[in-house]
Amino acid sequence: MDKIKNNLSAVMLALMSLLAIVVIGMTFIIRPALTQNLSADNPEMPFGEYLAGRHALLNKDYRAAADFYLDALSLDPENVSLNQSALSVLITDGRLNDAALISNRLKEIEAETSTSKLILFFEEVKTDEFDEALGRIDGLSDTGIINLIRPFFKAWIFAEQGKNSEVEEIIGGFQENNTFNFFNYYQSGLLFEYMGDTEKAEEYYSKSLDEKGLLNLRAVEAYGHILRKQNKNDQAIAVYNEYLETSPENEHLKVALNEAIEGKKPVEFVATIDDAYAEIFYSISTILMQDNVKRVATNFLQYAIYFKYEFPLARFLQAQIFESDEYYEGAAFQLDKIPNDSPLYFQSKIQRAWLLDDMDQPEEALIALKKLDDEYPDNRMILNSIAEFYRMHERYSEAILTYDEIVENLTDQTAKDWLLYYTRAIVLDQEKRWPEAETDFKKALELRPEQPMVLNYLAYSWVDRGVNYDEAKKMLERAVELRPNDGYIVDSLGWALFKMGNDEAAALVLERAAQLQTSDWAINDHLGDVYWTVGRKNEARFQWRHALSLSPDEDKILNIKTKIKNGYIKTFD
Repeated sequence: MDKIKNNLSAVMLALMSLLAIVVIGMTFIIRPALTQNLSADNPEMPFGEYLAGRHALLNKDYRAAADFYLDALSLDPENVSLNQSALSVLITDGRLNDAALISNRLKEIEAETSTSKLILFFEEVKTDEFDEALGRIDGLSDTGIINLIRPFFKAWIFAEQGKNSEVEEIIGGFQENNTFNFFNYYQSGLLFEYMGDTEKAEEYYSKSLDEKGLLNLRAVEAYGHILRKQNKNDQAIAVYNEYLETSPENEHLKVALNEAIEGKKPVEFVATIDDAYAEIFYSISTILMQDNVKRVATNFLQYAIYFKYEFPLARFLQAQIFESDEYYEGAAFQLDKIPNDSPLYFQSKIQRAWLLDDMDQPEEALIALKKLDDEYPDNRMILNSIAEFYRMHERYSEAILTYDEIVENLTDQTAKDWLLYYTRAIVLDQEKRWPEAETDFKKALELRPEQPMVLNYLAYSWVDRGVNYDEAKKMLERAVELRPNDGYIVDSLGWALFKMGNDEAAALVLERAAQLQTSDWAINDHLGDVYWTVGRKNEARFQWRHALSLSPDEDKILNIKTKIKNGYIKTFD
């Protein structure tokens, strides 16, 4: 009977998948209607719930998708394919307890998957059933990421059981020059620290930081932490300062630095085996996100949170992923779970305000930012967010006032302040206050000489105004040297050459700009102008038509259409 039911289930899901193609295109149907219309004739079959779940999943509404899949399972609890699909959705939404129930059900009906086996393994670790968990590890996936981290599943259980020699045997088995050595070294450092061997912990943390290709600032924290445990505060301070040079906004490193300066004793980095497993999955997620593998990273972050519910780093990264997926409800949920004693709390509140703007609630977002400004007066991060809000909403005069406030509060200017002056300059330019904007651009270059974005904007502005051609050309040539694959900067150089009368050279440069940046109407418009000037009139009209297809600014459309009809007249020397 089980085989018959499984075959029927497969046929049913194939039919439902076919129906899903139709339903997904029917965007006017809301979720409740999907459920009622598709399941009304036979309430015992979960057509509507399944299709609604698929629709929600495709729209990255993971919470709604999980709800619908659970509803579908309540109607057909032994449907193998439905259980397996629901398991994946529940993990993405962070419902690991529900995922464990389904994993046990799949085991009962002899339909386990690599994911369901993994969830049951987690359940055994969480409930301290270590012998059972050890027996399950070899049956976990022998491919992909899980295969790479399986040795640490065993090592941490051995460490928890006090079997230090078994742990050292696993660590000793890693090959040198392994592409995964950053992770291996970092986890080995955590293990040695957990087992009380601070010297080896320091050695392995240091080795992990030598693997620069996959730098995880969590390893920097761990290295500084172990130095402080050994009363090497000066070394820890040096480490924190070194990495804050390249990651000045990392709140955890800033807090750790202040604590080291004050001589505070660090709390345990990994206090329990659950903390250890959380670190495994958080580290893997950060590695995956370096290649923007968001869906897999999401699942590993949910594993991390399952083992360590109070894990602000994991929640903050998860919120960023959900926000990029436009799953704003999920992002808000993660940010709201960050406690007020976390170094990330302040940053999470700013991000929470921006979520309101993402959800088309701009006034609510501004109110939230101003409320933070009242709580933390003259805080640069908040003021910068408010200024950026005004800039994005083209409220330039208000943005300028806020940028002015930030500049007035500056005590010691540093190289990183180039961005403040650069941004204010752009807003001043939008408000037709060019002399002030030019002063800010020059100030930005004073703080960060040869910054390519500043070189590009200032030089292009000069060219567009018909001034300082020679200096602008040199600046743009240098900007292209610094960023040869930036289509916008290459376009600026081409346009400068064109305005200076070097039409043939301009055509070659603008052709490259159009190849580098294929979605900007202005580049194709510029290329069309140059083509017309050098006598390539058919190609010019093609470029102008292409520019029209790329949604140019409203006030430029008529001019482009006129050029397509009548051609281009060069009005400058």
